[in-house]
Amino acid sequence: MVCSGQYALLAIVVLFAVSSSAARAADLVGSYLHPVGLTGSSAEPAIDWHDDFDAGWRAAKQSGRPMVIFITSRRCRYCDAMKRDTWTDGSIRSRLKNGFVAIRLSPDRNADILRRIHVPAYPTTLIGHPDGKVLAHKVGYQPPGALHQLLGAADQSAN
Repeated sequence: MVCSGQYALLAIVVLFAVSSSAARAADLVGSYLHPVGLTGSSAEPAIDWHDDFDAGWRAAKQSGRPMVIFITSRRCRYCDAMKRDTWTDGSIRSRLKNGFVAIRLSPDRNADILRRIHVPAYPTTLIGHPDGKVLAHKVGYQPPGALHQLLGAADQSAN
């Protein structure tokens, strides 16, 4: 279940594609954080999304936390389903708040970075180490349980 995008190999992903822009990352001022709204009765914190990759990567390096990178697109029903079902799940929000730097990329806001990588379809979710290594990735809709498994790649790399 994916929305069609550019089909290609995901071997070289965001983390390596932007290494050429790492030098300018230090010059960027601030980051754009957009929380996903809280759902009705949940007491879990909203996700603080970095919509600027360089700022998010810088935050990951400074904190030592792995990154969860959500690549989404407009008019993508599976992306919308993840936004509605997965990213609003209290256990997902808590896990991200306590252990990850959340980065959200889209062709509308991040065209330069996404031109340098091959995203086979939307949504695509990556787990990355602050040093630039991609730990895991999944293409397509990920319900909360599947996303918890994907996030586990960061736990396994710590061991």
